[in-house]
Amino acid sequence: MKYRFWIILSSVFAAAMIAFAVWGYRERTAKDAVMIQAENQYQQSFHELAYYVDSLEKSLGMSLAMQTRETMRPQLVETWRLSTLAHGAANQLPLTLLPFNRTNEFLAHVGEFSYTTGVKATNDRPLSDKEYASLQKLYRESMNISQGLRDIQEKVMAQRLRWMNVELALKTKGQNQDNQVIDGLKQVDGQATDYTQSFSPENPRNTVFEKKNLKQLAGPVIDAKQAAAVLKKWMGLPNARVLKISETGKGSNMDAFEITLQDKNPVPIEASVTKKGGYIVWFLIDRPIGKEKISLYEAAGKAGAYLQKHGFSEMELTKKERYDQTAIFTYVLKKKNIRIYPASLRLKVTLDHGDVIAFDETDYLFNKYDQMPLQPRLSAKDALKQLNSKLVVRESHLVVFQNPLLKNVLCYEFLATRGQDTYRVLLNAENGDQEKVELLRN
Repeated sequence: MKYRFWIILSSVFAAAMIAFAVWGYRERTAKDAVMIQAENQYQQSFHELAYYVDSLEKSLGMSLAMQTRETMRPQLVETWRLSTLAHGAANQLPLTLLPFNRTNEFLAHVGEFSYTTGVKATNDRPLSDKEYASLQKLYRESMNISQGLRDIQEKVMAQRLRWMNVELALKTKGQNQDNQVIDGLKQVDGQATDYTQSFSPENPRNTVFEKKNLKQLAGPVIDAKQAAAVLKKWMGLPNARVLKISETGKGSNMDAFEITLQDKNPVPIEASVTKKGGYIVWFLIDRPIGKEKISLYEAAGKAGAYLQKHGFSEMELTKKERYDQTAIFTYVLKKKNIRIYPASLRLKVTLDHGDVIAFDETDYLFNKYDQMPLQPRLSAKDALKQLNSKLVVRESHLVVFQNPLLKNVLCYEFLATRGQDTYRVLLNAENGDQEKVELLRN
C-alpha cells in the first residue's frame, strides 16, 4: 500500500514538474518574443533616423544651389518634412534616458528655419545674406551629425550590437560603462554644440529643447515611499503591494518614479509619479475586456466624473474614440472660455463595467504652465472673411493651437461643412493666417 502511495505521489510530482517546466518554457518564450520585437523596433527606428538625417543633409545642400525662394520652396518643404520624420524616429529610441539635447535642438532649428523660410513665407524674394548664412550653418552641422550616425550604424551592424543593452545600461544608470552606441551618440550630440552656440539670438526659441524638462511643477519633492502612497491613494487601493519601483534614468525629460502595484486583481498596475509634487503622469491596467454593456455616452460620463474626483475642474471633452470594447476620451484645459489644446489629457474607459484602465496627463503637465495668448487682435467677423466662401460654418471657438514649430498660437477654430464633408479650420487670431485645415472623418 505504501509502495503504491509513493508511486502515485512520484507521478503527481513528476507531472507537476513537467507542467512547471512547460509553463516556464512558455513564459520564457513569450518574454523572448517581446524582447525581440522591442529590439527590432529600436533597430528599425535607428536606421530610419540615420536615413532621414542623411537625406536632410542632401536636401539642405541642394537648397544652397538654388537662386530664388520660389525655386527653393519645394526643397525647403522637403527639408521640413525630413526634420519632422527624424524627430519621430529619434523619439522611438530609448534616448529620453540619454542626454541627446543638442541633436534634438539642431533638428528643431532645421524645422523652424525651413518652415518659416519655405513653408510659411508667401513672398518670393531671394534669401537675405543672414538667412543664407544660417542655411550654410545648418548644412555643415548636418554633415557632421550624418557622418556620426553612419559610424554608429556601421558598428551596430558589424558587431551586432543590441539596443536593448543600451536601454538596460541607461535604466541602470550605467552610462559610464563601455557601450559603443552610447559613446557614439554622445559624440554625435557633441558635434552639434558649435552650431547651437553660434545660432543667432534673433531666431525663435527652441521650444523642443525647453519642453524636454519639467521645471515648473508645484509642490515638494517626494521620495519613493511617498510616491507609492500617492499612487495607492489615487487608485483607491491602500493595501496594494509594491512589486517594483525605480527612478527614471539620468537625462530623462521628467524626474519620476516608475511603479508597479499588485492588488487582488491578477493584472498589475503600471504607473509613473513625478518626484516634484507627486503628480500621476500616467497609469495602465492591461486587463481583459468583457462584453460591451454601456454606451459611449455613459462611458463619457464616467470619465468626466473621474476627472472631477481627482480635481480636474477646468477641462472640456473634445474627442471621443471607440476601440474594440473601450473608449478613449481627450480633454483639454479651458481658460476664459478658450480651449488650450496643448494642455490635454486622455482616459481609457472600458465598455463592460465603465472602469478607467488608463490615464495619461503627460501633455497637460508639460504645457499647462506655458504662457498662452488669450486676447485676439482680429475679430471673429474679420476672421470669417478669410474662410472659403463655399464653406458653411456650424461652430466657432477661440482655441490655443500648437503649430509645427511648437509655438502656442491663439486661433479661431471653425467647424464648417461643404456638401457631405466636414472641416476644422484654424485661423490665426492675430493676423488671419491659416494655421491648419483638417478634413474630419466620421
